[in-house]
Amino acid sequence: MLFNSFPFFYLFLPAVAVGYYAVPRLRLRLLLVVLASYYFYAYADWWFPALMAGSTAISYTAGRMLEHAESPNRKKVVLATGIAGVLALLAYYKYTSFVGGYALSFVHVITAQSFPGLHSFVNSIALPIGISFYTFEGISYLVDVYRGDLEVERDPLRYAFFISFFPHLIAGPIVRYGILRPQLERKHHFDPDRVRSGLMLFTLGLAKKVLLADALAGWVDHYLASPGSIGFFEAWACAVGFGFQIYFDFSAYSDMALGLARIFGIELPWNFDRPYRSASPTEFWRRWHVTLSTWLRDYLYISLGGNRKGARRRDANLLVTMGLGGLWHGASFNFVAWGLYHGGLLVGTHHGRRLGVRVPRVVAVALTFTLVVIGWVLFRMRSASDIGGVYAGMLGLHGMGGAPGHLMLYLLVSAAIVWGLPEEWRWPVAAWGSLRVAAVAVLFVVSAASVYTSHPFIYFRF
Repeated sequence: MLFNSFPFFYLFLPAVAVGYYAVPRLRLRLLLVVLASYYFYAYADWWFPALMAGSTAISYTAGRMLEHAESPNRKKVVLATGIAGVLALLAYYKYTSFVGGYALSFVHVITAQSFPGLHSFVNSIALPIGISFYTFEGISYLVDVYRGDLEVERDPLRYAFFISFFPHLIAGPIVRYGILRPQLERKHHFDPDRVRSGLMLFTLGLAKKVLLADALAGWVDHYLASPGSIGFFEAWACAVGFGFQIYFDFSAYSDMALGLARIFGIELPWNFDRPYRSASPTEFWRRWHVTLSTWLRDYLYISLGGNRKGARRRDANLLVTMGLGGLWHGASFNFVAWGLYHGGLLVGTHHGRRLGVRVPRVVAVALTFTLVVIGWVLFRMRSASDIGGVYAGMLGLHGMGGAPGHLMLYLLVSAAIVWGLPEEWRWPVAAWGSLRVAAVAVLFVVSAASVYTSHPFIYFRF
């Protein structure tokens, strides 16, 4: 079920919210939300809830076993088994087709055997939406329990709520149980101001999605339909346009998730903090998809040794971390290339600082934005030929082309919002007066009317 759909905000959300506050007991509320979240997930495909339940059971059981493991070696075995269990589900559904397809192609080159049955099987494996997000949440829980940073959860209902809570289920933010658990141990009373602020934050995210991200997508897709002949101006406009598109698309989902959770009295972690104002790639990753970048830092980069074992080891750790981060986004070499590209930018930033390279902040922001935009081509285009075609266009090898007028207009509006306004989660919407509330209500009507032509969120594919 999409946030930007009539069944969600006219039927599902009102019914769940009213039921949540109508139920007097806390545990019944938790149960109601868990059941509603599983129904929300089943809306995409009937068998998805069974997969999520399996992943939830693995990480919950492993956590309980960590509590009873006495020796350090046994704890390590339990941790490794639990992580392997949830990763096995992710690997099968997300990467079998990718690995199997290339393996079968290699075998075909060597043996001249085509194996059509196996090709058909690996290509038929469906990717469950949201699996990357709740897998990482399960892993973070196990590692935090293992490290002693978090007390094990003995209540399976609270843990099921943590994994399945529908606002963050499909595309994040990636929530850590230490943030959510204290909020699940108390009953939240109905607060009109909190509910109103949640609805307004949801509306602002909806507007960003349907009025900006989807509009940008239409023009970007139009010009990128023929990447082999795209001119200089079109190529750069599309690269910048996709940068704004994915920002508005994903940050809109995050705003909507935070707003929805707030309706139920729960605060989720923010995920964006004006990332295109960053003055370095390092700062960019502190501001972009914050819950993923901190997850990669805390559970992968630091586990690999971080920067504790010299500059060369640090550089290798950065490349491995960002390469795997790219692979997390999708089972395709273009995502790995995008991750390694950003890993290279982070390595270069560290060495530039060591050499004492300094530039004015306005120049650094412009340079960082340009480097990020160049990387978005790797993220957006799927094949090497299409990637090469866009880069050739950006170099002017296909001619200068014409200025894409409609797309340029959206770029100007997007730039004004990105560099002129703070993130929506920072806005004091709870203190807004009746005039601003009325303006947001009008914005909701306009945005809802545009849902007919709305598109799924980009991160639903990951």
